[in-house]
Amino acid sequence: MLQISNLHAQLEEQKILNGINLTVNPGEIHVILGPNGSGKSTLGRVILGDDKYQVPEGEIKFNGSDFTDLEPSERAQAGYFLSFQSPPEIDGVSVREFLFAAKKASDPAFSSSYKFKKGLKETFTDLRLPEDFTERETNLGFSGGERKKAEVAAMLTLDPQLAFLDEIDSGVDIDTIREIGSQLRTFTEDKTKSLIIVSHSDKLLQEITPTHVHVFLDGKVIETGGHELVEKIQAEGFDGYKPKVKGFEVI
Repeated sequence: MLQISNLHAQLEEQKILNGINLTVNPGEIHVILGPNGSGKSTLGRVILGDDKYQVPEGEIKFNGSDFTDLEPSERAQAGYFLSFQSPPEIDGVSVREFLFAAKKASDPAFSSSYKFKKGLKETFTDLRLPEDFTERETNLGFSGGERKKAEVAAMLTLDPQLAFLDEIDSGVDIDTIREIGSQLRTFTEDKTKSLIIVSHSDKLLQEITPTHVHVFLDGKVIETGGHELVEKIQAEGFDGYKPKVKGFEVI
């Protein structure tokens, strides 16, 4: 589904990604772990085509097609979804209006407003959000948990092939993590779909089992494995991956 080869990216003069190689097949769940500033969030934005980042080298292919020169809207139409750590507030636009516009934009063949409203109601019920939540202004005054649930609702509504979830579990309580985990399990029951999850916590990973775990450091994938890497990092942190700093003698 997704093939990333030798991907480099920078923000102005600052190099952030330094040769990322990553392959995601249908039905897989990839988890990215790494310290702050290691390039995890940047990867998601570069796959989307955020024009703040320059890509001097590398290749991104999605279902065999070159993503490199496509606009973000075209990448979304192709089946890619990115959730944000801090989604913006949109005054005067309800959640329902926002998601309906996004659905129409990402799926030109979509036309059934009745089917959309019915599906949205079911999604918000599953996420334990009140029915009138859809009429609230998008992200305006939302709690941390409500913002994260709204991002999951957007993913389920747009129904992508590949979703990149950037810290969807940060700043939320254990009940919210369980509710999000339940929806992600449902999403991945369809083995044509895949997830990439960036996380700093093992709580969500107790709800959904990854097929692949990648450790990022300095814009590179430095180790790939299974769930044992999650356990290793929870026990030891990332210090074992960082270069040792030699001591010095003061004279």
